[in-house]
Amino acid sequence: MVVMLILCSFEGSVFGVAEAPEIKALSAILMEEQRGQILYEKNPREKLHISCANKIMTGLIALEKMQNQLNTNATVSKKAVSVEGAVLNLEVGGKYPVEDLIYSVLLGSTNDSANVLAEHIGGDEKGFVELMNKKARELEMEDTYFTNPTGLYDEKQYTTAYDLAILIRYAITKSNTFNEIFSSKARPWVDGTQILINSNELFWSYDGVDGGKTGYNEKDRQTAITTATRNGQRLICIVLDSPEESLYDDSIKLLDYGFLNFRTGILVSMGQPLKKVTVGDKVIDLVSIGDYYYTYPAGENYIKDIEFKVAENFTPPVLKSDVLGIAKYFLEDGTVIEVSLHPAVDVYSSVGWFESLLNQVREYRDIAVLLCILFAIEIFIIIYHIVRLIKRAFSRLVYKSGGN
Repeated sequence: MVVMLILCSFEGSVFGVAEAPEIKALSAILMEEQRGQILYEKNPREKLHISCANKIMTGLIALEKMQNQLNTNATVSKKAVSVEGAVLNLEVGGKYPVEDLIYSVLLGSTNDSANVLAEHIGGDEKGFVELMNKKARELEMEDTYFTNPTGLYDEKQYTTAYDLAILIRYAITKSNTFNEIFSSKARPWVDGTQILINSNELFWSYDGVDGGKTGYNEKDRQTAITTATRNGQRLICIVLDSPEESLYDDSIKLLDYGFLNFRTGILVSMGQPLKKVTVGDKVIDLVSIGDYYYTYPAGENYIKDIEFKVAENFTPPVLKSDVLGIAKYFLEDGTVIEVSLHPAVDVYSSVGWFESLLNQVREYRDIAVLLCILFAIEIFIIIYHIVRLIKRAFSRLVYKSGGN
């Protein structure tokens, strides 16, 4: 169920939480994966040149455009491999599976593979970059602009920690294949000549890491993207333009801060009564038909206010599938969670037993049709056996009459 969120802007710590850690990175953000609540941010909308953003968007678009054709081969052009960072030594005219090329882009940050994918999917680099920027607009990445699929430096392109968090969250929640690649530590290259290894060192040093990517254009301004899960809570940690020596220290500080200070739990349970309304001459409960989760500071009541948008009276019939209102939960961090309200029971108008029966049949039409079919088969079997008995009796009478 999609829920619109309103996220507040704050520097460092959120409402009522232990003091946030100090980090050396120029920009950073910590987001929980399930709902997208922001647990920490530092200069989240600072426009920066982040090569990882290009690689991630390239991999995502390739997966979405080729989702049923990942075994298709892409042909390597001379232009595609004539690029800085062409580390795979792809053979001009050679053909390579799209899936392997995507793995190499996301694990090995290979610029030659990124160009091959761009030409295969977009026709040329320009056409593919148009797809990249179109996807950014669809995801409301308002402070992002791409000029190439590789992430090689271009002063015209930029993104932010906030936009990158939007992109990562979308990719890992909407594409199982992206999530599998993003969580891979290593994979052999298709020709067996080398191993593609994920460069995020936290895979081997921090408990719960299940996704990651690193990159940089300048060695003293590095990027680390890390996801980690503990106790069912998955966090997205993005550290941008960090000094090399503090890149992982900053990431660990933020992940520790999130896991120690926040919990993810149920805000509203499926079937939980939230409000009473009058339908005709009956008073019924309005309930949620699903579980709604949220993230909150450990040990605190994080609900600021609840607002109901429901009419006073309803005219029957109303069914459990109907939405009769909305409950808005306002959290202390500015998040707004909308819960659809449904009647706990079906309510029909005050009519005779026959019309009431028809209403029940309409509601459970599939079951009613099945019962009718079974009933018809049973009647047919009964009639068949009766006819056989009559024939036998008639045959006996004829036999006896002939004998006399």
